[in-house]
Amino acid sequence: MEEMRKINTARPHGMKKTILVSIFGMLLIAVFFPRGTEALTLSPPHFNHSLNAGDSVLEVVRLFNETDTTEVFYPIVMNFGASNDEDGTPRFYPASEDRLGEGMADWISIETNRIELAPGGRYNLPFSINLPEENVKPGGHYGAILLSSSPPSQDGGSIGVAAQLATIILVRVSGDVQEIGSIAEFGFSDPRPWYNHLPVEMFMRFENAGNVHLKPAGNLIIENWYGRRVADIGINSELKNVLPLSIRRFVFGWGAEVGDKDAGPLEREFRNFALGKYTARLIVSYGTSNQVLSAERTFYVWPWRLMSVTGIGLISLLIILVALKRAYDRSLIKKFSRIKGSRF
Repeated sequence: MEEMRKINTARPHGMKKTILVSIFGMLLIAVFFPRGTEALTLSPPHFNHSLNAGDSVLEVVRLFNETDTTEVFYPIVMNFGASNDEDGTPRFYPASEDRLGEGMADWISIETNRIELAPGGRYNLPFSINLPEENVKPGGHYGAILLSSSPPSQDGGSIGVAAQLATIILVRVSGDVQEIGSIAEFGFSDPRPWYNHLPVEMFMRFENAGNVHLKPAGNLIIENWYGRRVADIGINSELKNVLPLSIRRFVFGWGAEVGDKDAGPLEREFRNFALGKYTARLIVSYGTSNQVLSAERTFYVWPWRLMSVTGIGLISLLIILVALKRAYDRSLIKKFSRIKGSRF
């Protein structure tokens, strides 16, 4: 374990940027959910614990080789934090670079440094989380166990990143825990004076200004111009986390895209019809005390193509009906005139 820890942390300063860029470049975009590649299925995707200073926890990561060849994997312990792109992509970094004191790679112990899995083989990878007795910062701490098909470089170079997966570990340390969240922005992905048809895509930027991860969740309620509720849409039903001192963007919307890619604008307006003024009311809660936040926006939907065609059709129908009525009236007058003339 000590040897592996040295590989993860004791690297020349010139290599740190290479390490972080390489790790950040990996396709680890959905590590909060069950994952799989052609080589390996790893579960669970994350662990979440509430602990006190001095606590210890034993856990197991389960591996399954889905290929028909023998595969070798190397576990690597890292910290992770929020990236700057607001989409939830984790930023992995060594224990030696924990500037904010939110890492926990030093608390994770793994005895195995090489795993060989036969075709269809399974393996249970045990690890432990051991919190120090003293000087433990309250709030959120974040670590990860990465499984790489390439071994760490023995000469202090960059970590091998081929076919890498990760299970992440979130720990909430008791004490002065601050849950401070806010809606930094609620708006439209494509702002317009009005929309021709649904869907209307919206977003929320949730800011976590506290010292522990938060899971904002709630509903987007859509009401029409006379107050009738026409849609109730769940927000962050997957319970994705927002890490401390970061902003995460959540995208949602009202309506579904037309499945036919060749559908024209008129067909889209017909199949995704909405008309008039609407109010979008966002209500989300977060934290152990379910603090509630809300925001509201209005928007308009005007399917002008469909309305134009419908209007032209109605006007044409009205003209035809008027013409038919006049013709019918003339025929009655003419018929009445003939009858009256025959009597005299």
